[in-house]
Amino acid sequence: MPDDSTPILPPSGTAEDFYQYAERAQTALLDMVKNVLRQVAQDGLVGEHHFYLTYYTQSEGVVLSDKLNANHPEEITIVLQNQFEDLEVDEAEFRVTLSFDNQAERLIVPFHALSKFYDPSVAFGLMFDVEPPMTQNLEAAPEAESGLAEGEQTPAPDPNLNQDPDPNGASGEVVSLDSFRDK
Repeated sequence: MPDDSTPILPPSGTAEDFYQYAERAQTALLDMVKNVLRQVAQDGLVGEHHFYLTYYTQSEGVVLSDKLNANHPEEITIVLQNQFEDLEVDEAEFRVTLSFDNQAERLIVPFHALSKFYDPSVAFGLMFDVEPPMTQNLEAAPEAESGLAEGEQTPAPDPNLNQDPDPNGASGEVVSLDSFRDK
């Protein structure tokens, strides 16, 4: 029988995540993205750095035009590189003006909607453990179950995270929180 100073632990594999490691890791990684965006808002981009930011367009708090929403009903990837204006970053969201078809669009992106961050100049990427919001359109038509309209082909994979941005062949690694979880 253990003495009173020996902690009693549940059998291996049944412990609850009392310290919420995954949630804390996600918060820390999102804080890193916030801090990088704050620095860019203050000082501009440095060197060859630029960012691909992918987010769910139906998440609560996302603001984008009806035209963009129609063209990207679930997810959109924006690029912060040469032509962006008025980047503002606070604790909950970032706001930026980008040009789409020579039309300025003001976007508001809550950080909880962010699913991917990628800087191809250094081949650094993050994938966030974010559940896509439920869309009403998925229940409307049977074709929508596959995510494709009748006659539409499967889209190509997202090139932003699968390309080799370094001409010398160096590649980076995308960090996903799921890789640290027990299955």
